[in-house]
Amino acid sequence: MVTTSFSLQHLGPRELAGVFAHELSHHLGLHTVSLTLIHWFSLPIIALARVGFAVKNVARAATDTFVAHSSALTALGRVVSAVLTAVSWVFLVVLYTSDAVGNLVGHRSEFDADQRSVRLGYGRELASALNTVIAYGGGQRSVGWRQRLNASHPPARTRVARIEATLRHSSGI
Repeated sequence: MVTTSFSLQHLGPRELAGVFAHELSHHLGLHTVSLTLIHWFSLPIIALARVGFAVKNVARAATDTFVAHSSALTALGRVVSAVLTAVSWVFLVVLYTSDAVGNLVGHRSEFDADQRSVRLGYGRELASALNTVIAYGGGQRSVGWRQRLNASHPPARTRVARIEATLRHSSGI
């Protein structure tokens, strides 16, 4: 399990227990397995995009160096370069889209890990840890659709509200 230096510096033992229960819950929910698989499967896409951009640069340089005297060959070189650029961008768009979808799914896994932490008996401690993060100015809601797509975690206030609602519901209040 991993935690941040912020957690070690600013959280007490009970809050750290809540954080570790949350992280353990990720493992119990197999979230780490799916995240690892997603990253492994994205490596070939990243490699293909990088190769495409590199070959595009080679094609452009070769066109400029060796066939500058022929307008037909220059045009062919430019077409090859444009096709390689387009293919590389397709790979990058797929990668960015999968990252965005992964972040949206990741929000669900964060909520699931929070709920499992509550069931393990560490809900109050986790909520307290998240409130400490909020007090230090962290865990804010992302502004704008791009930031929301890039956010790996849901806002801390939303998580605290859900944890507290679950605690109230489970205690019968």
